[in-house]
Amino acid sequence: MIKFGPSGTCEQFAAQGFTATVQAAPWLKDLGLDCFEYSFGRGVRVGEQTAKKIGAVFAENDIEMSVHAPYFINLATLDDQKAANNHEYILSSLAALRAFGGKRCVFHPGSPVGQTRADAMDTLYRRLDALMSDVLGAGFGDLWLCPETMGKKAQLGDLDEIISICKRYDMLLPCVDFGHLNARDTGAIKGYDDYARIVDKLADGLGDFKTINMHIHFSKIQYTDKGELRHLTFADDVFGPDFEPLIKLIFDRKLQPYIACESAGTQTADALTMKNYYNSLCEAVK
Repeated sequence: MIKFGPSGTCEQFAAQGFTATVQAAPWLKDLGLDCFEYSFGRGVRVGEQTAKKIGAVFAENDIEMSVHAPYFINLATLDDQKAANNHEYILSSLAALRAFGGKRCVFHPGSPVGQTRADAMDTLYRRLDALMSDVLGAGFGDLWLCPETMGKKAQLGDLDEIISICKRYDMLLPCVDFGHLNARDTGAIKGYDDYARIVDKLADGLGDFKTINMHIHFSKIQYTDKGELRHLTFADDVFGPDFEPLIKLIFDRKLQPYIACESAGTQTADALTMKNYYNSLCEAVK
């Protein structure tokens, strides 16, 4: 089933006096949302028992949790110690994800850092193979790892690279951040046909299952000629991309993604706007 929800807690949540993540579960349910992404941006700092308690409340409220592994992971690193640290960050993220009762862990592929792009991708594949050996050996093969399309042109993670990465293992599911793709291509997503080309390329490269069930990040993003600059809200009418044609495509193609909204401070309200629009399309055909 398609799911809509925020990445992290929003300004409205704080303004209403809430402070704890666990309080977000009934709050999101009351709003009519379905999922929540918990970010370990600067490190995995939640214990197993705490994560289980949080996860139990989210499960009681039918809100599915995902996690985002630490942002500084770089699978293309040439430094063996940093590569070993990356393994620990992802394994810790997966352990917390399991304690939360979730199934999806998003991660950033990395950056070249002194290598050509082609050499960096070769390094990434080598590091990924070693990582996956550890992940499978630790018993996490029933979870999804979701490499994310990235917003800066210098970063690894254009659509072709994410498809190539996800081809290597069954448990790799693409995280398609449409705001990132629009930003790295300086506003290339103009409407329905542009979204359709992205989805068609995914289906051609990864098949129907991974396309239908993809992980999605969505927000409007300000960009420069180098790509992503900062996340915006749906109130922006300059940078885009617009969500309506994407949701219409998802409806038309009968896709069932998990959609985490990453708007700057209004992620919950904007997630609900997307869900309401999707529901209006469903109602129109009844």
